[in-house]
Amino acid sequence: MNASIFKIDSTQQLRGQAQAITRRVQQTGFALIRGVFDGEAIRRSTLSVYAYANRAKHLGSAGAPRQAVRTNSSKWSIGGTSASQAGISRCMITVYNPLGCEDLFQLHRHFRTLIEVRDVLAMRESALLDDQLPPPLFNATRIQIYPRGGGFMTAHRDMRAADNLKGISDAYIQLILLLTEKRADYRSGGAYIVRDGKVVDTEDGSRTGDVLVYDGNSLHGVDDIDPDLPFYPSDLSGRAVALATIYN
Repeated sequence: MNASIFKIDSTQQLRGQAQAITRRVQQTGFALIRGVFDGEAIRRSTLSVYAYANRAKHLGSAGAPRQAVRTNSSKWSIGGTSASQAGISRCMITVYNPLGCEDLFQLHRHFRTLIEVRDVLAMRESALLDDQLPPPLFNATRIQIYPRGGGFMTAHRDMRAADNLKGISDAYIQLILLLTEKRADYRSGGAYIVRDGKVVDTEDGSRTGDVLVYDGNSLHGVDDIDPDLPFYPSDLSGRAVALATIYN
């Protein structure tokens, strides 16, 4: 596992390591970047996300209006019905926190850094913030909470997200900022890839603030989070991650 961890202090240093990281992802299916994000600051923001999620009235899995993703909002993602990932079963909460809306969780600066890391690894000259994307494309800055008691997502490839980049870039890289830490915030389950017919735990040894990197061809998912514990919809702690994917 340690061979897939790249210790990077800044996005400037990342530029010098970008090719090595992307080669590792191609070779093994994933890599971890450590050091760009402050784990303690991330953990403080995560507490705010949980507090919001535990009091908010969440939209339904399939009943959320399209414009909801452009506002501070949250929705259940349960079952296999979804506008963007139809047929991929999951149990999680998605909290949308667009850069153009109120910075509820003090995560906006981290989202901007995540976008910069994403675009450095994709070998783009500059970070594609919303005002640099052609309409109707935008950065879907969001948090996904996989609650204790069985939060999960079945294995899939990010084909829809890759399709959104046609005409902009041939490079698709998926970055997942880990807001929680395995064995500290949850005991079992978490992110995995399927590689050469084997399931590989990609969060073993990871820390809060690490960035998990996949390419568009990686078959990946989230194994059940602490399935031995009861599920409480009023206590949605467990595994949480942040993403900044280009949506259409």
